Amino acid sequence: MKLLVDIGNSRIKWAILQVGALESHSFTRKKTGIKSSLKSEWKALEDITSVHVSNVAGDKIAQQLTEWTEKQWDITPKFVQSEKKRFGVTNSYEQAELLGVDRWLALIAARQHARQATCVIDCGTAITIDIVTKYGQHQGGMILPGLSLMRDALLDKTSDISGTIEDSNFKTLAINTQSAVQAGTLYMVTASLERLIDDLREQFNNRIRFIITGGDAESLIPLLPTQISHYPDIVLKGLAYYARQGSGKSQETVESEESLESVETVETVESLEPVEPVESVEAVESVESVESVETVETVETGNT
Repeated sequence: MKLLVDIGNSRIKWAILQVGALESHSFTRKKTGIKSSLKSEWKALEDITSVHVSNVAGDKIAQQLTEWTEKQWDITPKFVQSEKKRFGVTNSYEQAELLGVDRWLALIAARQHARQATCVIDCGTAITIDIVTKYGQHQGGMILPGLSLMRDALLDKTSDISGTIEDSNFKTLAINTQSAVQAGTLYMVTASLERLIDDLREQFNNRIRFIITGGDAESLIPLLPTQISHYPDIVLKGLAYYARQGSGKSQETVESEESLESVETVETVESLEPVEPVESVEAVESVESVESVETVETVETGNT
């Protein structure tokens, strides 16, 4: 069995690769180290043949993971790095490896089976936004501070604001300081994202779909436009392409298996535009023979 691992700044997500939907698990990444958490999470796993990793948490965490898997299963993990081109996606960064590997893997997963441009919004410790065309060309992106970073900055840099924000009751117009911080940061993020979505829709003549992922996605979805899809495991899905490729399967087989995976959607998924004729797109690897578009699970959202 192949183990997929997505190491973020705050949490670690993992799944066993198999045909069908990925069943992911997650746990909080301790600042002191991860070995005790790995033992608790993975001690019962058997028949692991390879470990494929997306890591944005630094070399120390990578070393701890490597030491643990080598001792437990005699396996050295394979750490994926961002590349200039792979699986039909072309990285826009001049130095490809400088694009965060989690962003790279999300672009790979987002582009497969897509008939239009896609914007991936990853709401973790930081909020990253990346756009990829339906032909796989990365258009670049942006990075914003996430909810926790904003709240921590307010707590750390002001003398009159203190307390545990997560324990306070949320109200749009708050009557205590902690709730006011919670509401203010939530609306700051959603206002930025809503403006971005409007601008991109105009720029792409409404031929763009939006995907949201990350630990804060569920908090933000109710305040965002309805036509946005929730893909909580998009980084793991991108990582699965590398894992399957390593097994000697052709890209065709990889894509065929990936189409079996279930994906969550959000209410009223946009009717997909017909594929436009390609005029002079540089060697578009063979314009995607329009493969089956992933179904997406419906999530109700409401504008405020």
